[in-house]
Amino acid sequence: MLDAITFDAQQKLFILRGNRSYYAMRLLDDGALVHVGFGPAQTVPDAFSGLDSYEEPNYVWENQGRRWEYPTFGDVSQHDVALTAAFPEPPGERRGGEQNYLPVRDVRLRYVHHDICSSAQPGLTAQHGRNEPSARPTLCITLRDIGYPFIARLYYRITPELDIFERWVELENQTDMQVSIELLAFATIHLPTDRYTLTRAAGAWGREFVPITQELHQGVTLMRQLGLNTGHQVNPSFVIRPLGQTEPDVGRTCFGLLAFSGNWSLRCEVLPTDAVRIHGGYEHGNFGMTLNPGETHCTPAFIFGIADDGINGASNRLHAWFHRCVLPKSVHGTTRPVLYNGWESVYFDMSMEKQLQLARTAAAIGVELFCVDDGWFSGRRNERIGLGDWTVDPSIFPNGLTPLIAEVTRLGMRFGLWVEPEMVNPDSHLYRTHPDWVLHFPGRPRTEMRHQLILDFGRSDVVETVYAMLDSLLAENDITFFKWDMNRYITEMGSAAGREIWYRHVQGVYGIMDRLLKKYPRLDIQSCSGGGGRVDAGMLSRCVQVWTSDNTDAMDRVYIQDGFSLFYPPATMESWVTHERNHQTGRMIPLDVRFDVAMRGVLGIGTNLDALPADELEVYRRKIAFYKKIRHIVQGGRLYRLASLPTDSASVWQIVSPDGEESVYSIAVVQALQGHHLPNYRLRNLLPDATYRITNESDDEIGRFSGAQLMTLGMPGDQRHGHFTCSLRSRTVLLRRV
Repeated sequence: MLDAITFDAQQKLFILRGNRSYYAMRLLDDGALVHVGFGPAQTVPDAFSGLDSYEEPNYVWENQGRRWEYPTFGDVSQHDVALTAAFPEPPGERRGGEQNYLPVRDVRLRYVHHDICSSAQPGLTAQHGRNEPSARPTLCITLRDIGYPFIARLYYRITPELDIFERWVELENQTDMQVSIELLAFATIHLPTDRYTLTRAAGAWGREFVPITQELHQGVTLMRQLGLNTGHQVNPSFVIRPLGQTEPDVGRTCFGLLAFSGNWSLRCEVLPTDAVRIHGGYEHGNFGMTLNPGETHCTPAFIFGIADDGINGASNRLHAWFHRCVLPKSVHGTTRPVLYNGWESVYFDMSMEKQLQLARTAAAIGVELFCVDDGWFSGRRNERIGLGDWTVDPSIFPNGLTPLIAEVTRLGMRFGLWVEPEMVNPDSHLYRTHPDWVLHFPGRPRTEMRHQLILDFGRSDVVETVYAMLDSLLAENDITFFKWDMNRYITEMGSAAGREIWYRHVQGVYGIMDRLLKKYPRLDIQSCSGGGGRVDAGMLSRCVQVWTSDNTDAMDRVYIQDGFSLFYPPATMESWVTHERNHQTGRMIPLDVRFDVAMRGVLGIGTNLDALPADELEVYRRKIAFYKKIRHIVQGGRLYRLASLPTDSASVWQIVSPDGEESVYSIAVVQALQGHHLPNYRLRNLLPDATYRITNESDDEIGRFSGAQLMTLGMPGDQRHGHFTCSLRSRTVLLRRV
């Protein structure tokens, strides 16, 4: 393969090459850095010669339409930009009568030099040492303002074999004055001029990650989160495709996401010329940052790429990148364990006896990780009391957690615990001792949500206190799993850190996680924020999995999973089987469907097991055993969405092992009417000449077919057996080469 990063000094051209894509920039004579191209490509050495002929011949309103690689407010004033900064004094001597013209809100960046390395890292990179990503080629282009010694370093890291690019920026204030940063994007991405549709994962609490597709029109389409978590309403991720392109395995597809768990924005801007660009970074409505003389700030990464094999190709590039470069390595193995969580069994009715009973039943049906949820700590009898006091309640566990952990371990399971370290109840020892430790404005109301206030992670003493409490829990108990929750939105954002709280809170959370993971190698963390409110590439560099939604209704989960899997791998998606009558929706759903949907990710059980009869527990045991038989494929294979909601009446997944020898086929029908006939969905990426034996959870043989038949004629059985003439129905089968 050609070098991943090259610079042609004669053309002043930077080219970044992946296996099947490229990204190119060019220096103009005055040092301005402009975008040249981004798209699928053949790696032909002379493909980028004669670029002058491809440049836009005219710019509207002087430079306003130019494809600035990192547009700043100064070069650009009519359209959206990546950076706005304010200087309190002009460069050089101030002329009389100009005080009212200050501050100078004008930045114009020009080329100084560039370097190619493999060790640079974006801001907020995980520091626990368990990701172990390989060294990847990285380009750093240093730019300087035309008047001030104000530096911007643009970083471009590439994983060539996956066609994944990462961009971030580092600002350095070499002036002798404070510089106010008013708007800061991690990067701006330019797309080839075309008409596009945007697909994003949106929704609300209990309805996260539902895919929404819309056409991009002139102007700005804004996606953002105003808060201290990633957000339920919209996720910082996107897929953009040319208008009219709908086939899942065909066509040019741009994709991207942010590695940041706080106040973010993605702005898709279509200029009057039909040029399209995407600015991704900190949400600027409430953002503020001050750089003192000599200070630097390095942003997190904007991850992106472009595929020539449709939305499935885009997803699989991202999934592989997460596995290879992002997810922390677990000492417990590469596959995620079957989890039991008793929240929907006991709620706050916590007792040692009940937990022991649930643990024994869970172990008997094949559970591998037993997690005690809310209600275990000091005084916690309801949601009004105790948050912030992270010590074991002696009235529930008179001898601490040790006896319970010992029994869980004896039964062959790991032990996990729910925590919510960023929150505090006013009715707690911590709050009564330190009422000033929460986000608030002096003399103004302190709004409670779920009877909670948010601790001010802009204060180092707060962060250290929270770390010390969690450290003590782990030091005293054999806890190998934290379900880390964050259950409310921000209201009053007054902080000791001022307007930098949006960044500093995330920095504090990441810092605690990194320290714990480094000190306790056996610890795994699951991200939870009222369900799927904290899912992003930054959090997944610390958390092996996420709680996808508080809504465990299997029908709703099908929509959620289709959207989640666009960007994030199934191996990170915790999904529970819960009660026949769902606790959130009240809907009655058959047990087969609940398992079929939950087995698409990391299987968890949330049912009150002690209320089930012996014959139903046996069904649980059998289905869990089947999941263990297929989970190496589900969690490590290549995902193809053969049909997706809400466009189709069914969600159809096929997950194929890397060698093509095995595959899992999963179908869930949620919208079919009586008499409606589904197609025989054609499978993908099998070995054409191989024969596959298809079996169900009982190892009953459904049939034997060649890979060529299954990829040409489709998956048989959905119509013949009459399973899917009305909703809600599902099935999961295993295909294995014989």
